Amino acid sequence: MKKILAGICMLVVLLSFKIDNGHLSKENGTLSVFATYSDAYRSLNQADAGCEIYAINEADLKSTRFDDLIGVIERFQGYKYDYLLSIYNSVDPARIDKLRENFDALSDITAQYISGFMKLPGLMKAVTNSEGRAALSLRPGKYYILFVSGTVKSNNSAESKGNVGYKIVEIKSSLETIQHVCFQKQDMTGIMMARNLSGC
Repeated sequence: MKKILAGICMLVVLLSFKIDNGHLSKENGTLSVFATYSDAYRSLNQADAGCEIYAINEADLKSTRFDDLIGVIERFQGYKYDYLLSIYNSVDPARIDKLRENFDALSDITAQYISGFMKLPGLMKAVTNSEGRAALSLRPGKYYILFVSGTVKSNNSAESKGNVGYKIVEIKSSLETIQHVCFQKQDMTGIMMARNLSGC
């Protein structure tokens, strides 16, 4: 009887070292994120506290109807850039109204897509702390990461809770993968610099 109890205790101790948040910690890698935002009125980037990070394994994503995450975000970012540039350079109220109508429609579609994406099973989530840092323990493999800024928001339905961006990262066993993301606080500032389809 003592041998059985000793065996059970030993098994519990061994499993406690092996299991980390329900995942095999020995095999997992770490995704470390440092999120910031840039402000046209400050020379240094500021920590983006409250930035939401959504990570999903490529295999899990490809088996869903949300497998075009990159296409959806890039279409939205590209049209947003073109829309802002057009209204910045236009004085025709009718043209501006039409552009806004088209952009609002695309924003609504993008917002619905993102909302559905955030409900996918197998999605891992983290939120950055006051220093703009967060970490996720993930199985090795290729991951699609959606970022939603905690500080930078825009006047459209897709980004009313925070501007969006994406990255694709490779997570390796027992290694740390570091990702830096930076959101631009002023839409018009981004217009004058470059078209950035990743959003961050």
